[in-house]
Amino acid sequence: MRASTPLTVLAGLVLASCTAATARQQEQPQQAVAKPKSCIPIDQIVARRVAGPGAVEFDVVGKTYRNDLASSCPGLARLGTSAAIAVTTGAETGMLCAGDRVKIFDPVEIKSTGLRNYPFCQLGKFTEVAH
Repeated sequence: MRASTPLTVLAGLVLASCTAATARQQEQPQQAVAKPKSCIPIDQIVARRVAGPGAVEFDVVGKTYRNDLASSCPGLARLGTSAAIAVTTGAETGMLCAGDRVKIFDPVEIKSTGLRNYPFCQLGKFTEVAH
C-alpha cells in the first residue's frame, strides 16, 4: 500500500468540502426566484400574511410573493403574524401594485375600533419566493 502524498490529501479535502457545501445549498431553498414585479393580479390572491417587520406575503394561485413595504408601517411589529391585511386599492385595475396601500390590523381589535383607526401601509415591489 502506498502512502498518500500531501497533494492527494489536499485534493481529497477540497473535494469533500465542495460536496458538503453543495449538500447544504440543496437543503436551503433560495429566497428570491425571479426579478421583482410591480404588480400581481388581485383576483388571484388566495392568502395574505405579515412576513416579519416591514414585509407582507401574498399567496397567488401557485406562487408566493413577498412585498417589502415602501415605508415603515406603524404598529406592524406589535401586530405580528396574527394581523389581517385589507387591500384597499387595485379593484379598478384588477392589479395590486407597488405604491398601492393596504391596511394591516388586528382582527379582534377591529370589532371595537373600526378599520379607519389603522394607518395605511404603502406597498413596495413584489418578489416571488420559493416555498
